[in-house]
Amino acid sequence: MAALLGWLAVFPIHAQTDVQTERATAWKARLSAHIASYRQFPAEALGQTGEARVTFVIDRSGRLISQALAVSTGSRPLDVAALQIVARAQPFPAPPSALKDESFTLTVPIVFDRRQFLMQPSGLVLRPSPVLTDDDAMAAWRKAATEHVWRHRVLPPEAMGQIGNAGVTFVINRSGQLISHALVESTGSPPLDAAALKMVERSEPFPKPPSEAKDDLQRMTIFMTLDGVQRLVEPWADEPKLKAKLNSICRGC
Repeated sequence: MAALLGWLAVFPIHAQTDVQTERATAWKARLSAHIASYRQFPAEALGQTGEARVTFVIDRSGRLISQALAVSTGSRPLDVAALQIVARAQPFPAPPSALKDESFTLTVPIVFDRRQFLMQPSGLVLRPSPVLTDDDAMAAWRKAATEHVWRHRVLPPEAMGQIGNAGVTFVINRSGQLISHALVESTGSPPLDAAALKMVERSEPFPKPPSEAKDDLQRMTIFMTLDGVQRLVEPWADEPKLKAKLNSICRGC
């Protein structure tokens, strides 16, 4: 009897976990189908093949918060197309109520094969939200600051139809005030460069640095792709790995 009662006590937990897993699986299938419906093979890359992996973050309403290229195809047109496919797909199907997080990090593989676009529904991965420690506070703040800048994107009419990669370095104090900022990588287009700088200016005040910050002034560098064709901006924080990926995409093309 004790064993039976013990089994009955844990059964609702197992049942709840199974329901959560099933709903997450169904939601991922809807996400994959939704993203696939926005497929577009770039004309300049016809005949090329490659697989890109795009990591993106969405909120509970299905709004895109940020995205970055996790794995490059080795072809700039294909990489840009992969990012644009995900960006065009917002808003995404909202997550089920069984998933309690406020934001969700996913990675989707996108395969380009000469003239075809392929995406396996089972390939989309939902990454669990990490439990932050004091050591992670600065990394979490930098991510929040990057997303904060991204939400202040506005492209002027004279930048429509243009695309380019920009990098902006800025310094803020402990209260989130902007002390200085400068362009460290130009798009080659004055309107796009001005738009990148204006994004940072409009973002003031910034999220305040955590108490763990050792210095009173914090310097950040954000690299982004400004797309005046799709009116999109994809940000990369200044972590070395992501910066290296951007450099590998943007240079030598």
